[in-house]
Amino acid sequence: MQSFKISIFSLIFVLVILLSAIHYRVEIKNTIILDIANGSSTSSIATSLHENKIILNPTVFKIYVRLSSNDHKFKAGEYKFKSTQSIHSIVEKLTKGDFFYRKLTLIPGSTISNILKLGDSEGLINDLATDPEKLLKKKGINLQEGIFFPDTFFYLKGENFSSILIKSHENWKKISKELWRNRNLNLPFKNLNEAVTLASIIEKEGLEKRKIAGVFVNRLNKNMKLQSDPTVIYALGNEFDGNLTRKNLRIDNRYNTYRYRGLPPGPISIVSYDSLEAALNPLLTDYLYFVSMGNGFHKFSKTLTEHNEAVLKYQINDR
Repeated sequence: MQSFKISIFSLIFVLVILLSAIHYRVEIKNTIILDIANGSSTSSIATSLHENKIILNPTVFKIYVRLSSNDHKFKAGEYKFKSTQSIHSIVEKLTKGDFFYRKLTLIPGSTISNILKLGDSEGLINDLATDPEKLLKKKGINLQEGIFFPDTFFYLKGENFSSILIKSHENWKKISKELWRNRNLNLPFKNLNEAVTLASIIEKEGLEKRKIAGVFVNRLNKNMKLQSDPTVIYALGNEFDGNLTRKNLRIDNRYNTYRYRGLPPGPISIVSYDSLEAALNPLLTDYLYFVSMGNGFHKFSKTLTEHNEAVLKYQINDR
């Protein structure tokens, strides 16, 4: 009887130790991304966790997995470990498939050229590396400027780059159509694409979007040239060295709004919600000109005389 009591006591003691070990939280000093391959055994997972100092004892991990009947329940993929973790929380994480999602951001003002470079982001399969136009066309997307919505997208390792652009395009179609329906009807736009074209210029010009939009709409209504530097920079492409010259402003290109009246042939970038909303609901003023004051804001003018004075004050004198 005494031997039996000792055995029960020993068993309880072992269980207490095991439970303590299972719930003991190991401090992880640096964030660790662990890739669990498809078909990985409990033993190989335990070894990997131990080698990365996420758990202290691989044997305890394997015992707990067996006792909790979680063998073959682990889901393959990338997992992020940080702060403190216990064997219990790790097993729960791996069986639920609490994967690590990477993120990719499409920034307002990005061109197609900028966007396609993101296909080489870590963890992505760049299925658009060779012929992006052909592949996207098969998916119902005509590759051109201004057809994606700038946002942050989350993806798992091994996802195709095209899947992110498809999500972005679908979001853009929904958002742009809604804004188009709620537009000011007294605007010089024949269609949504023309509005997006102006929005892409506004995107590059500054923070006072609705006020800037009002200036451009006024100029369009008066058949004045838009004279927007970003359109010339877009026309120059890789030839632009960061310094816009008078010679640049004379280049013969339909995107050069210093040379050609009206809107350019199409958008010069993707645009934010705010920029398109500004283009479709501009601030109604009498302003026809604006110039940067060098602090992120602009000086707006109604006449060329006022504008020239502003240029002298904020541009030439500063230089």
